[in-house]
Parts: sequence; structure tokens; C-alpha cells
Amino acid sequence: MSNKRVCDFEHEAAALEYAAFLEKFETKRTTDDCFTPPEVFAVVHRWVESEYGTGGRRIVRPFHPGGDFVRFDYQPGDLVLDNPPFSILSKIRHFYDEGGIDYFLFAPSLTLFSIKAPTMIVVGENIEYANKANISTSFITSLEPQTRVRTAPALAQAIRSVRPQKPNLPKYVYPKNVTSSALLQKISSVDFSIPANECEFLSAMDAQMDEGKTVFGNGIIMSDRMAAELRAAELRAAELRAAVESVEWRLSSRELAIIERLNAGQSGDLPRAGAKQAALFAGVANG
Repeated sequence: MSNKRVCDFEHEAAALEYAAFLEKFETKRTTDDCFTPPEVFAVVHRWVESEYGTGGRRIVRPFHPGGDFVRFDYQPGDLVLDNPPFSILSKIRHFYDEGGIDYFLFAPSLTLFSIKAPTMIVVGENIEYANKANISTSFITSLEPQTRVRTAPALAQAIRSVRPQKPNLPKYVYPKNVTSSALLQKISSVDFSIPANECEFLSAMDAQMDEGKTVFGNGIIMSDRMAAELRAAELRAAELRAAVESVEWRLSSRELAIIERLNAGQSGDLPRAGAKQAALFAGVANG
């Protein structure tokens, strides 16, 4: 058996073992109790090990029903890889940063930047957790302090690969000279008209015949001149929609000064505190 297959087996076995461990608890689940599907944990674990070379480090998961992450028996070199309660994630992050304990934690995508972690990994994959909550999920970590924000396409794809897949419905794109009432609804906010002598009704395009398809609700085929007019109307409608639906926030003089400082590579953010683990362990023991 290859080393890769052995590692994959170990990741999956660890995830299943943890799932079995959770089954022993009867505590009522709250909105924070979003226990991670074992197959998702396995691919995240595998990605972290590959990305950061964490093989050989002890992976710990302090967040379980009735657990106390503060009094957990952390050891030097531990890496916390877990899905913590999102409602206290900033508090958890502060605790680990001040104690010098490395972590890679699941986090909610929509409020990711509010956690102000050393590194925030924007993934945005929807995960259905054991309590049936479907949450857009990203990650925070201490393993890459030189990077504040990044994406991770390989991690996103790995998570996507183990989620139940919904069938992809085809999206049909019509040529510029063909439109329908459903498509014209998008420009109903602007004036647009097609003269009777520059269009004809079209129930189905020739290219659709072999597929047994039609233009939904029937359509119109029009002249090149009207196709260009339609394109211009679409642009006007998009501008109107943007003006109504959005508010443009402008940079202040203070923020412009920040940008000038950042242009020179001078961030004002303080580095993580990184107190020694030994001090944390002593504090926990004395508590």
C-alpha cells in the first residue's frame, strides 16, 4: 500500500473515530453545535497536512459537547484543527494567539474578517452540519502569519468533492438576435421597442430541433440594428439597477492616508502576541 493511501486511510479513520466519540454525548444541540461531517473533516485535515507540512504533529479537537477548550490538556507542538462554536470564535482566537497554540479552525464566511485572525482563508463552501445547519464556511489559522487573507481553491474543491452533489441544470444562452419575453423582463425599467418590420416570431431555433428544445414561451428573432439597440438597453437597465440597488461609499482623507502607508508596505496591524505555551499551561493548572 502506498504512503498516500496509508495517509488517506489514517485521516478518514481519525474522522470516523471522532464521529463515534460524539455519539456518546446526549447533550441538547444548540446553534453552535455544528458538528463536522467526518468526510469533510478528513479532506480538511489532508489539505492542512499537505499545505503546511504538519505531519507528525498531534492534532487535537477540544470542541465537543461538555468540553472546556480552556482547560483542555494542550501539549507543546499541538495543532488545534476543529470546528469551534462560531458565537465565541473571536474569544477562542484570542486565547490561542496569546497562548502560542497553533490552530486551523472552521469559521463563518460572512463574518470572517470580524474575527481579525492572523490569517483568514476565504473558501465560502456551504457545509451541512450534523444539526442540519447549512453554513457558508471558511477558515482561520495561525500557521501562515505572513499572509493576512488568501483563497484556497484546492481546499474548496476538496470540500465540494465530498458534499452531496445537486444535478447541474443547463443554462441556455441565445444569440444577440434572439430574445424572449422572459429575457426582456430584465430591461423593463427602460424604454425599448422593436418595429414590426424588423422582427419575426420564433418558436424554436434550428439548432434546438435536434435536442427537442424550444424557446421558452416562444421568442423573437430581430435585425442586427435592433440587436444592437437591445444591447444598449441592457446596459442602461444595468446602470439604473446599480444606481437604485447600491450605495457607493467614498474613501475619507484618513483612509487615503492608510492606503498610502500600505503602498509602502507599512501595515498598522500588530503581530500576534504569541506568549509561551508554558505560561498558558501554568495558568490553566493554577486555575
